[in-house]
Amino acid sequence: MVGVGAAVVMGLVAPVAGAASTGSATDKQIATAGVLVASDFPATYTQAARDTSADAQTQKQAAKLAACKKVVAFMKAVKQNTEVKSPEFNAGPTQIDNTVTVFPTAAKAKAAVDAYAATGIPACFAQLLGKAAQQGGGKATADIKKVQDVTAGDQAIAYEGPVQITESDGTQTTLAFGNLVIRVGRGVAVYSYNHDANTSIQTDLKNAVSSSGGRLEQALAGA
Repeated sequence: MVGVGAAVVMGLVAPVAGAASTGSATDKQIATAGVLVASDFPATYTQAARDTSADAQTQKQAAKLAACKKVVAFMKAVKQNTEVKSPEFNAGPTQIDNTVTVFPTAAKAKAAVDAYAATGIPACFAQLLGKAAQQGGGKATADIKKVQDVTAGDQAIAYEGPVQITESDGTQTTLAFGNLVIRVGRGVAVYSYNHDANTSIQTDLKNAVSSSGGRLEQALAGA
Protein backbone atom coordinates (compact mmCIF):
# COMPACT_ATOMS: atom_id res chain seq x y z
CA MET A 1 0.00 0.00 0.00
CA VAL A 2 1.24 3.48 -0.85
CA GLY A 3 0.34 5.68 2.10
CA VAL A 4 0.67 9.12 3.56
CA GLY A 5 4.09 8.64 5.18
CA ALA A 6 6.06 11.25 7.05
CA ALA A 7 7.15 12.89 3.79
CA VAL A 8 3.60 13.96 3.01
CA VAL A 9 2.91 15.93 6.15
CA MET A 10 6.38 16.93 7.31
CA GLY A 11 6.48 20.67 7.86
CA LEU A 12 3.20 21.42 6.12
CA VAL A 13 1.95 23.87 8.71
CA ALA A 14 4.20 25.86 11.02
CA PRO A 15 3.13 25.99 14.70
CA VAL A 16 1.24 29.13 15.67
CA ALA A 17 0.23 30.63 18.98
CA GLY A 18 -3.28 29.63 20.07
CA ALA A 19 -5.26 32.68 21.08
CA ALA A 20 -8.44 32.17 23.09
CA SER A 21 -11.78 32.14 21.30
CA THR A 22 -13.36 35.53 20.66
CA GLY A 23 -16.82 34.23 19.72
CA SER A 24 -18.68 31.48 17.87
CA ALA A 25 -19.07 33.49 14.63
CA THR A 26 -15.30 33.96 14.39
CA ASP A 27 -14.74 30.30 15.18
CA LYS A 28 -17.09 29.32 12.35
CA GLN A 29 -15.14 31.51 9.93
CA ILE A 30 -11.85 29.99 11.09
CA ALA A 31 -13.15 26.44 10.68
CA THR A 32 -14.57 27.25 7.24
CA ALA A 33 -11.18 28.57 6.12
CA GLY A 34 -9.60 25.20 6.85
CA VAL A 35 -11.99 22.89 5.02
CA LEU A 36 -10.99 21.43 1.68
CA VAL A 37 -12.15 23.22 -1.49
CA ALA A 38 -11.99 22.34 -5.18
CA SER A 39 -8.89 24.46 -5.81
CA ASP A 40 -6.93 22.23 -3.38
CA PHE A 41 -7.08 19.39 -5.93
CA PRO A 42 -6.10 18.70 -9.55
CA ALA A 43 -8.80 19.20 -12.17
CA THR A 44 -9.30 15.42 -12.34
CA TYR A 45 -11.13 15.52 -8.99
CA THR A 46 -14.84 16.18 -8.76
CA GLN A 47 -16.65 17.71 -5.81
CA ALA A 48 -19.73 16.06 -4.30
CA ALA A 49 -21.95 16.67 -1.31
CA ARG A 50 -20.63 14.87 1.73
CA ASP A 51 -22.75 11.81 2.51
CA THR A 52 -23.35 11.83 6.26
CA SER A 53 -26.51 9.70 6.15
CA ALA A 54 -24.80 6.73 7.78
CA ASP A 55 -23.04 8.71 10.54
CA ALA A 56 -25.73 8.18 13.18
CA GLN A 57 -25.94 4.45 12.45
CA THR A 58 -22.15 4.11 12.54
CA GLN A 59 -21.97 5.86 15.92
CA LYS A 60 -24.78 3.64 17.20
CA GLN A 61 -22.88 0.55 16.06
CA ALA A 62 -19.63 1.87 17.53
CA ALA A 63 -21.29 2.39 20.91
CA LYS A 64 -21.92 -1.37 21.04
CA LEU A 65 -18.26 -2.28 20.55
CA ALA A 66 -15.89 -2.26 23.52
CA ALA A 67 -13.00 -1.29 21.22
CA CYS A 68 -14.86 1.88 20.18
CA LYS A 69 -16.04 3.29 23.50
CA LYS A 70 -13.21 5.83 23.74
CA VAL A 71 -13.75 6.82 20.11
CA VAL A 72 -17.44 7.47 20.76
CA ALA A 73 -16.62 9.55 23.84
CA PHE A 74 -14.11 11.58 21.81
CA MET A 75 -16.65 12.23 19.05
CA LYS A 76 -19.24 13.44 21.53
CA ALA A 77 -16.72 15.79 23.15
CA VAL A 78 -15.66 17.25 19.81
CA LYS A 79 -19.30 17.89 18.81
CA GLN A 80 -19.57 20.44 21.63
CA ASN A 81 -17.26 22.78 19.69
CA THR A 82 -17.57 24.68 16.42
CA GLU A 83 -17.22 22.24 13.52
CA VAL A 84 -17.35 22.55 9.73
CA LYS A 85 -17.29 19.63 7.26
CA SER A 86 -15.89 19.85 3.74
CA PRO A 87 -17.54 18.35 0.69
CA GLU A 88 -15.96 15.11 -0.55
CA PHE A 89 -13.55 15.10 -3.48
CA ASN A 90 -13.34 12.09 -5.77
CA ALA A 91 -11.13 10.80 -8.55
CA GLY A 92 -12.03 7.25 -9.55
CA PRO A 93 -11.88 5.12 -6.37
CA THR A 94 -10.12 7.91 -4.46
CA GLN A 95 -12.13 9.92 -1.96
CA ILE A 96 -10.80 12.67 0.33
CA ASP A 97 -12.58 14.97 2.79
CA ASN A 98 -11.88 16.79 6.02
CA THR A 99 -13.59 18.21 9.09
CA VAL A 100 -12.26 21.23 10.99
CA THR A 101 -13.06 21.85 14.65
CA VAL A 102 -12.17 25.04 16.52
CA PHE A 103 -11.82 24.78 20.29
CA PRO A 104 -12.01 27.65 22.82
CA THR A 105 -8.29 27.35 23.61
CA ALA A 106 -5.19 25.59 22.29
CA ALA A 107 -4.99 23.63 25.54
CA LYS A 108 -8.45 22.13 24.99
CA ALA A 109 -7.60 21.33 21.37
CA LYS A 110 -4.42 19.59 22.51
CA ALA A 111 -6.33 17.58 25.09
CA ALA A 112 -8.75 16.45 22.39
CA VAL A 113 -5.96 15.30 20.07
CA ASP A 114 -4.22 13.55 22.97
CA ALA A 115 -7.48 11.74 23.73
CA TYR A 116 -7.90 10.82 20.08
CA ALA A 117 -4.44 9.27 20.04
CA ALA A 118 -5.43 7.07 22.98
CA THR A 119 -8.78 5.91 21.56
CA GLY A 120 -7.56 2.70 19.93
CA ILE A 121 -8.59 3.72 16.42
CA PRO A 122 -7.10 0.69 14.58
CA ALA A 123 -9.08 -1.92 16.53
CA CYS A 124 -12.28 0.11 16.48
CA PHE A 125 -12.08 0.85 12.77
CA ALA A 126 -11.36 -2.78 11.90
CA GLN A 127 -14.35 -4.01 13.88
CA LEU A 128 -16.69 -1.36 12.45
CA LEU A 129 -15.70 -2.26 8.88
CA GLY A 130 -16.22 -5.93 9.63
CA LYS A 131 -19.70 -5.32 11.03
CA ALA A 132 -20.70 -3.15 8.08
CA ALA A 133 -19.51 -5.76 5.58
CA GLN A 134 -21.38 -8.53 7.39
CA GLN A 135 -24.61 -6.56 7.18
CA GLY A 136 -24.15 -6.49 3.40
CA GLY A 137 -23.52 -10.21 3.19
CA GLY A 138 -19.76 -9.90 2.78
CA LYS A 139 -16.70 -9.47 4.97
CA ALA A 140 -13.84 -7.04 5.47
CA THR A 141 -10.38 -7.51 6.95
CA ALA A 142 -8.50 -4.37 7.98
CA ASP A 143 -4.87 -3.85 8.93
CA ILE A 144 -4.92 -0.25 10.18
CA LYS A 145 -1.79 0.98 11.93
CA LYS A 146 -0.41 4.22 13.32
CA VAL A 147 1.91 6.02 10.90
CA GLN A 148 5.28 6.75 12.46
CA ASP A 149 7.16 10.07 12.38
CA VAL A 150 4.29 12.28 11.23
CA THR A 151 5.12 15.94 11.89
CA ALA A 152 2.92 18.94 11.08
CA GLY A 153 1.55 21.97 12.90
CA ASP A 154 1.60 21.77 16.68
CA GLN A 155 0.48 18.13 16.71
CA ALA A 156 -0.16 15.45 14.12
CA ILE A 157 -1.21 11.82 14.15
CA ALA A 158 -2.15 9.49 11.32
CA TYR A 159 -3.56 5.98 10.93
CA GLU A 160 -3.76 4.05 7.69
CA GLY A 161 -3.67 0.61 6.17
CA PRO A 162 -5.21 -1.78 3.64
CA VAL A 163 -8.72 -3.17 3.91
CA GLN A 164 -9.64 -6.29 1.93
CA ILE A 165 -13.34 -6.30 1.12
CA THR A 166 -15.17 -9.42 -0.03
CA GLU A 167 -18.60 -8.79 -1.52
CA SER A 168 -21.53 -11.18 -1.14
CA ASP A 169 -20.81 -12.55 -4.65
CA GLY A 170 -17.20 -13.32 -3.74
CA THR A 171 -15.68 -10.32 -5.53
CA GLN A 172 -12.63 -8.99 -3.68
CA THR A 173 -11.23 -5.45 -3.57
CA THR A 174 -8.37 -4.03 -1.54
CA LEU A 175 -8.65 -0.37 -0.62
CA ALA A 176 -6.31 1.82 1.41
CA PHE A 177 -7.95 3.78 4.22
CA GLY A 178 -6.36 6.66 6.08
CA ASN A 179 -7.06 9.22 8.77
CA LEU A 180 -4.81 12.22 9.45
CA VAL A 181 -5.28 14.67 12.35
CA ILE A 182 -3.40 17.96 12.47
CA ARG A 183 -3.69 20.56 15.24
CA VAL A 184 -2.75 24.18 14.60
CA GLY A 185 -3.20 26.23 17.74
CA ARG A 186 -6.82 25.72 18.78
CA GLY A 187 -7.88 24.40 15.38
CA VAL A 188 -7.99 20.66 14.60
CA ALA A 189 -8.34 19.34 11.04
CA VAL A 190 -9.22 15.67 10.49
CA TYR A 191 -8.57 14.35 6.97
CA SER A 192 -10.15 11.07 5.86
CA TYR A 193 -9.13 9.36 2.64
CA ASN A 194 -9.48 6.05 0.83
CA HIS A 195 -8.18 4.85 -2.50
CA ASP A 196 -7.03 1.83 -4.48
CA ALA A 197 -4.30 0.19 -2.43
CA ASN A 198 -1.96 0.01 -5.45
CA THR A 199 -2.32 3.67 -6.36
CA SER A 200 -0.40 6.50 -4.73
CA ILE A 201 -2.30 9.65 -3.77
CA GLN A 202 0.70 11.04 -1.90
CA THR A 203 1.18 14.17 -4.02
CA ASP A 204 -2.51 15.02 -4.21
CA LEU A 205 -2.99 14.55 -0.47
CA LYS A 206 0.14 16.50 0.42
CA ASN A 207 -0.91 19.48 -1.69
CA ALA A 208 -4.50 19.46 -0.37
CA VAL A 209 -3.37 19.28 3.26
CA SER A 210 -0.77 21.99 2.72
CA SER A 211 -3.27 24.38 1.10
CA SER A 212 -6.11 23.88 3.56
CA GLY A 213 -3.77 23.78 6.55
CA GLY A 214 -2.18 27.04 5.44
CA ARG A 215 -5.58 28.73 5.28
CA LEU A 216 -6.42 27.46 8.76
CA GLU A 217 -3.14 28.80 10.09
CA GLN A 218 -3.76 32.22 8.53
CA ALA A 219 -7.32 32.38 9.85
CA LEU A 220 -6.15 31.59 13.37
CA ALA A 221 -3.37 34.17 13.16
CA GLY A 222 -5.86 36.84 12.15
CA ALA A 223 -8.51 36.00 14.77
